[in-house]
Amino acid sequence: MLQVPVASILLLLLQIAVAVAAADTGSGDSSSSSSASSSSPTTTTTTLIVERQIDASLKNAKLIESKVLPDLVGLQRNQDDDKWQQIYRFIDDGFPVLELYGYKAKTDTPYTLIIPKIDVRTIEKPRLKEFMLEHLVPGKIYESYNSNGNGNGNGNGNSKEEEELYGNGNGHKIVFRKLEKSHNNVWLLNGQQILYKLRINENLMAIAIDGYLGDRKSPYSKRNIQETNNRYNDPQPLEQPNITNAAAAHAKVEPIIKETKPSPLMSFLSNMKTGTKVFQHFLSKSNLTRIMDADNAYTVLIPSDNAFQRWHPIDWGFYPFSVPEFTESVLRNHFLPMQRPLRMSDVKNMDQMVVHTMGGENVVFHGQPTPTVNNVSIMADYTLINGNQVFIISEVLFVSEAVVSKLHQMHKDKETPPLLAFPWFGAQFLSHSFLALERDPRFTQITRYLNNAEIAPHISGANYTFFVPEDKAFEKIGFDRLSDDVMGSQRGIKMLLNHFVRGRLYNRDLRDNEVYETIGGGHIKVTRNPGSNYTSVNNAQITESEVFVYNLGTMYYIDDILYSHMLRDHIIKSTKTRSNRNGGDSGGGGSRSTSTRPDVEIVPNEFESEHSGGDYAIHGDDDDFEDEIITPKALPVQIYELPK
Repeated sequence: MLQVPVASILLLLLQIAVAVAAADTGSGDSSSSSSASSSSPTTTTTTLIVERQIDASLKNAKLIESKVLPDLVGLQRNQDDDKWQQIYRFIDDGFPVLELYGYKAKTDTPYTLIIPKIDVRTIEKPRLKEFMLEHLVPGKIYESYNSNGNGNGNGNGNSKEEEELYGNGNGHKIVFRKLEKSHNNVWLLNGQQILYKLRINENLMAIAIDGYLGDRKSPYSKRNIQETNNRYNDPQPLEQPNITNAAAAHAKVEPIIKETKPSPLMSFLSNMKTGTKVFQHFLSKSNLTRIMDADNAYTVLIPSDNAFQRWHPIDWGFYPFSVPEFTESVLRNHFLPMQRPLRMSDVKNMDQMVVHTMGGENVVFHGQPTPTVNNVSIMADYTLINGNQVFIISEVLFVSEAVVSKLHQMHKDKETPPLLAFPWFGAQFLSHSFLALERDPRFTQITRYLNNAEIAPHISGANYTFFVPEDKAFEKIGFDRLSDDVMGSQRGIKMLLNHFVRGRLYNRDLRDNEVYETIGGGHIKVTRNPGSNYTSVNNAQITESEVFVYNLGTMYYIDDILYSHMLRDHIIKSTKTRSNRNGGDSGGGGSRSTSTRPDVEIVPNEFESEHSGGDYAIHGDDDDFEDEIITPKALPVQIYELPK
């Protein structure tokens, strides 16, 4: 009888078990398995992720697996509405990332975009692909909603079609629900309130939500996305850190992007001591770093630091690369996707070659008499460790005086100012605002006020919003007769400071019922009528918006004085004095000042101590001013007390 060693039997059983486990793993997503197997374990950081199968019951399961994007050919971009701009930003900042992962546009495919209420650019790079897929629904246009999630709109829930559900790009079900106690027909999409919907074209719909979709236990960016009380209706765990050995046998190893593991291009730029630091800085802040995550062949044209320096103002002015969207588009036109990267020997041996850039432009290479691209000299060439090619060039492509001039007109809020030593050296925003108002005949009163009220210590540096009353605002309530001493008093200073908000407010930030705290300790409430240009703060209507004071802050011109009750007593006393001097009672001209107008602001509780003779104090210390290209905006408050 043949004797088989026990060790051989155990080895055979172990091989059978391994083969079975391998067969089970291979039955999943073949594309994912192949991509995982092609990753080099020596260069890619890996993590264990549970296999995420697309639910076959989803009506659009095959479209999800086929990696399709909506066809954007013919998309009109001439709408200036904020809603459309939000959709454009979602497409422009997110779709190129998916294209790097093999997603391609498919014509005549119905599609719904779910527009989140956050900026795609704030999402951490390793999670951006997943974030985008969470907000895309291929194969379905939601004309209307019902509680079963199919969007047909009749809501009876009886037909077979209504029971069919659609999923987003990550395979999560899309569920609509109407708030039962809602009087305004409020609908939720996966727990997030629907703000609006817009039909982009016959095959594409956009639905905006008041939040974002995804796993709340693992937010995309702890720094930029705030948690909400709503929970995702159909959560699926993306990662299991404490996975068991049994589950590990049926799990796949999938590469993830680690920012601590730089790409060959970023490694090359980091090792360059000089010459390419500006390009490296802009590239690290862009979405283009994800082009290095995939095995794409490309040639990259890197302008030297001197090429960028040419567009930098000497002392003050407009720097075009302070506009992030413009910088991103310029960088895209310096990446050339190619089947085989160009080498310097190729360029030298050709008469002419036209190459299409990632940004949609064309560049022309010439080899003679010296290698150039778009008539710009190629100064040096390097081959990266992954085989891709780098050319150092002497100019930034597709940037001209005409382009920069037009960009400047659109982004005056990015312009850097000259340093002023007068009137207030330590208060650059206040000084530049004063000089601008002094040249305008509509503001003789406010400039007189600024001259007499010592507010520079409270408005030091920059990053402010100033609501500026016109002369007619002073004249209609008699404040044009106030003496310089009254304007320079403690009460006068505090009233003036109630026209300043710390932080920069753009017109888009002035939302209806939003409330902001002033530097004087008061509050201003925004009233904005939908569909009209009427916007007011407290009792004053805004007559001119977004008057940019370089990149230091913003002014808004208004037709009334805020917190005018604080100096109204001085007008009354002045009028009585003149009336008694003329031998009359408080009649005639005096009656105008002593009567109470219907819109007189009542003194809020925070100012009661002043009426009893108590001193006031300006609340809060000034923050240190940081000379940033883009200044932070003001933040609204939630608890406040307004003058009535």
